[in-house]
Amino acid sequence: MNKKIIQKINKTDSVEAFFESKSAILWGILIIVTLVFTLVFYPGEDSFTVSYNVGDVAERDIKAPKDFFIEDKKATQKKISETKDTEKIVYDWDSNLRNEIVEGIQNSFEPLRKSLKGSSIDNPDTPPPTFEMVLKEKQNFEKILGIKISNGAFKVLYNNKFSKDVGEKIIIIISEILNTGVVANKELLLKEKDKGIILKTISSSEEQLVTKLKVFYGIEQAQTMVRIIGDPLLKNLNYNLNNCIVDLCQLLIRPNITVNKNETQKRIEQATAEIKPILYKIKAGEMILREGEIVSDINLIKLITLKSQLKDKNRFRKSTGMALITILCLLVVYILFLKDHVELQKNHNKNMLFIASILVIFLLMAKFSIPMANLSMPVAKSASTGLSMDRSSVSIFMGIPLPAGAMTICFFLGFEVALFFAIALSILTALLFSSSLQVFIFFFLSCVVGAYWIKECKERKDFIIGGFKLAVFNIFIIFALSIYSSAQPEIIIMLKEMALAFSGGMVAGILCAGLTPLVEMLFGYTTEIKLLEFANLDQPIMKRLMIETPGTYNHSVIVATLAEAAASAIGANSLKTKVCAYYHDIGKLGQPLYFIENQGNKKNRHDKISPNMSALILIQHVKKGVELAKENKLSTEVVDTIQQHHGTTLIQYFYNKQVQLKGEEQTDEANFRYPGPKPQTREVGIVMLADIVEAATRTLERPTPARIQGKVKDLINSIFADGQLDECELTLKDLHEIAKNFNTILTGIYHNRIDYPGTTRTLDQHIAQLRKKIEDHAADPRVITTVHGIGYRYKPL
Repeated sequence: MNKKIIQKINKTDSVEAFFESKSAILWGILIIVTLVFTLVFYPGEDSFTVSYNVGDVAERDIKAPKDFFIEDKKATQKKISETKDTEKIVYDWDSNLRNEIVEGIQNSFEPLRKSLKGSSIDNPDTPPPTFEMVLKEKQNFEKILGIKISNGAFKVLYNNKFSKDVGEKIIIIISEILNTGVVANKELLLKEKDKGIILKTISSSEEQLVTKLKVFYGIEQAQTMVRIIGDPLLKNLNYNLNNCIVDLCQLLIRPNITVNKNETQKRIEQATAEIKPILYKIKAGEMILREGEIVSDINLIKLITLKSQLKDKNRFRKSTGMALITILCLLVVYILFLKDHVELQKNHNKNMLFIASILVIFLLMAKFSIPMANLSMPVAKSASTGLSMDRSSVSIFMGIPLPAGAMTICFFLGFEVALFFAIALSILTALLFSSSLQVFIFFFLSCVVGAYWIKECKERKDFIIGGFKLAVFNIFIIFALSIYSSAQPEIIIMLKEMALAFSGGMVAGILCAGLTPLVEMLFGYTTEIKLLEFANLDQPIMKRLMIETPGTYNHSVIVATLAEAAASAIGANSLKTKVCAYYHDIGKLGQPLYFIENQGNKKNRHDKISPNMSALILIQHVKKGVELAKENKLSTEVVDTIQQHHGTTLIQYFYNKQVQLKGEEQTDEANFRYPGPKPQTREVGIVMLADIVEAATRTLERPTPARIQGKVKDLINSIFADGQLDECELTLKDLHEIAKNFNTILTGIYHNRIDYPGTTRTLDQHIAQLRKKIEDHAADPRVITTVHGIGYRYKPL
């Protein structure tokens, strides 16, 4: 065999051994299933679909499942608008503006005034600076003052030598006006006269409520007030100076009260944020929409609000609860029913992984059917809502082929395991559909009955037959549920549900048939159908056996016949036993000529090698057979049979030969025993018995019924006494039945035939004559012996 193939087989064996040896695998499976189901159950955003528009006709009644509140958005919006309107506008009062203007007046007048005064005091004979000379300072004067003035006004100030008195008069007028307050847009200010404004001092952040808004000046008012306030102050001045001071004051006045838009908007937003929505209560059970009613604005608002209300506010809490329910459900089913179940003991972890995989697949199938149901039932309630729903909104789910999961489990692991699987699957599926009792009843009964009708499946067509039976049974479930759930069931709805349930049953059978090959490939299970395929002797390995080792092939066919009959007699799996018997000696393909049934008339090769080597070659055919079985992807049952069909029996012939050569003390019996293990199942035990009995009866000289019966009895007693059957479940009663069937078949194979006149073969006549010449007793030959199924053998004395 190719070394790469052997390495691959060994690697696979080590992985399987590791997988089966770790109990943590089971906990991992539990955690994964719990996480998957919790995520499947986790409520989504679109758990409740509202597809109605204003003016549509309601298809069915919708009631409130619980108390909830609906926001009166118009009233809430009105309250927000009122709050915005009543919120007072914030104005900033710049108290420093007056000081800035006063400082500008003083700083602009004083340098020019000093320059004009200084020239006359220091040097009386020196004429004062001319206007043209002072005019050069006008630009700096304007910059300090903060305004532009005409040359005429500058000359008036020059003529008055930038008098300190002129500056003070300007300051008095400006201060009085700014202390009252100047706004840029008084019309806008007066709009707030009813509610007042908040006047906030910029320098100190102090605020005060001002309701008398007319006292503040607008820009034009302030400019007018310059003349009014300045009239008593300026009446003794000349006309040009009077007008100059008024003009300067009017130019210097700026608004010191301005709107603070950002602060105002911030306060409006804070005020509106504190407004709570105006709600009115819808009580549990209150009718939201009646069947046949035209959807109005308020109906639609209620439905939309219901959707938002049903969004789970405590998703984490609910998901945690669902995870705990899932763990408890799975643990109870596992510990009470599956942990010690006889069908699951071998390859326990693999079996549990298979069950978990099927559970997850069909839970996902149930979950993904919810959107489809919502599309067909616009107001139907889904898994995570809490919305009340009637029978008609559930009908779409009757078409889910969920029983295919239980049918698949039954097909591979038996009806009892499928029954417990159906309990877990039905409970978790019912939780998906609002913990509905009707959903649980439908799926549980459907799963159990579907599994029952598939347990005896032996052909592919049996899946379809089982699916059809299930489909018919589903109709009766729907009829019963319709009567139970409604005093007056609607015929149209009931017929629709029956059609869906019927199709669900048929699809379940088809789906189970489709899953079977996939499960066989992924998990290495062997079904009755797969065994029938292996029972076909046209398999490549059997063709090799027939061509390369015809003696072994003939032996295997007879062993299969014996084993099948014996298995049927004691109630074991006859098909499995027959198939295992066909392949139990394929390891002899490695060195076929070292096995007597394949030697023909050739010399026995064991005569030239030591007994130790002969025993090693015979033992090696078991290991070779396992490698060939795995290379040809035969079932695990066949592999186990090849390993176990010799148990730990002693190769008596070569052991005795070694004892004769070396003595008993120098002979290690362990070197002449097969490595085992002993047969673990009744089927393998039957194959072991059939193999030994068939080989031994070939050596009988005169295989009369009595001799055959005695030989069979001795061999079975010897195997039993050697403890080879201790680990399988064969009872003494079983062994009696097995021996009885062996005797019947072997007597039929090796019965004496009548010599018809003229029909004796020429070879037989020559042998008879030769025996008369060389044998002491021709009737009991010792030199020329008959080997049934092969011919004659010459043994010189």
